[in-house]
Amino acid sequence: MANFQATIHSRPLSPEFMTQARRPASTIQAVLTNLREKISLQSILPGARLTEEELVDNYSIPRAMAREVLAVLEDRGIVRRIPNKGAVVAHVDMQWVYHYYDAREALDGMMVRLAARQTRPEDWADLVEQFGEPFQKALETGDVDRLISLIETFRNRLQTAANNPVLSDLAERIHERIRVVRQRVVLLPGRAETMVADYRAVLAALARSDAEEAEQLMGILNRNNRAAIQKYERYVV
Repeated sequence: MANFQATIHSRPLSPEFMTQARRPASTIQAVLTNLREKISLQSILPGARLTEEELVDNYSIPRAMAREVLAVLEDRGIVRRIPNKGAVVAHVDMQWVYHYYDAREALDGMMVRLAARQTRPEDWADLVEQFGEPFQKALETGDVDRLISLIETFRNRLQTAANNPVLSDLAERIHERIRVVRQRVVLLPGRAETMVADYRAVLAALARSDAEEAEQLMGILNRNNRAAIQKYERYVV
C-alpha cells in the first residue's frame, strides 16, 4: 500500500536512540511501544535503517522477536522494505494523511455513537473532570506531554466503551499511520485552545448519552484537526 514513501538513502540510528534503547525489553509490545514513540517524536528520523542486529543488541531480544517487530512495523506502514537497504522508517505522505483523517472521521463517528449508547453518564465523570482544570492548566503551562496524555486517555476510553474489536483495530491502524502528525497538532498556532472546547463538547454529549450529538461533535473535532494541519502543513512535515 503506497501510503508512505521511504527514502532510498539509509541513515544510521542516532546516538541518543542507541543510548536510550539499550535496556532489557522482554516483550514484543514493549519494543514496539518504544520504537513507535521514538519514530513519532522523530528521535528516529524518516529514512533511518532499522536492522534486526541493532534491535537484538539494543533491546536484548532474540533475533526471531526482532524480525517480528519489524514485520509488525511494516504491516502498520511505519517502516518500508527497500531492496538492498532493508527496513527504513517511512516518510509521511501528506496526501495520504488527509485520506486517513477522512477515514478516521467516519470511524470515530461510529465509535463515539456506540460508546454513548453503551455507557452511563457517570462513566464519563472522571474524564469530564480531567478535561476541566487539569487540561486547562496543561494548556496554560505549555505542558504538551500532559495534553497528549489526556487525549490518549480519552481515545483509549472511547475504544473500550465502544466495545467493537473491528473498529478498534481499524482505528489503531489509522492512529499509527498519522501519529507523527497528530502529535504535533496541539502545537499548531491556536489549535490547542480550540481543541479544549472540542473535546469538552464531545464529553458533555457522552455524559448526556446523546449519541447523535456526540457523533456530530466528534466529526467537528476531526475536521478542525484536519483544517489546522492543512493551514500549517509546513510546520507539520
